[in-house]
Amino acid sequence: MKENSLDKLKGLHCKIVTQEPGEKLASVFYGEIIEIDHESGFIVVESGKGTGIINLKIVEAIKPTKKR
Repeated sequence: MKENSLDKLKGLHCKIVTQEPGEKLASVFYGEIIEIDHESGFIVVESGKGTGIINLKIVEAIKPTKKR
């Protein structure tokens, strides 16, 4: 499989900004990116609140950060 630039963030602690369609305000998540599924369009994130899945279509920005 061809490496995507998003794959470089795998295993890093990141700030992820998302915005649902129709919403005015964005949401911010902090966590470690565990897996990226390009075919299905999802990111698996592990945070202090547990493991979650984020749809790539709603992601506005991802930035590596220091662990909080």
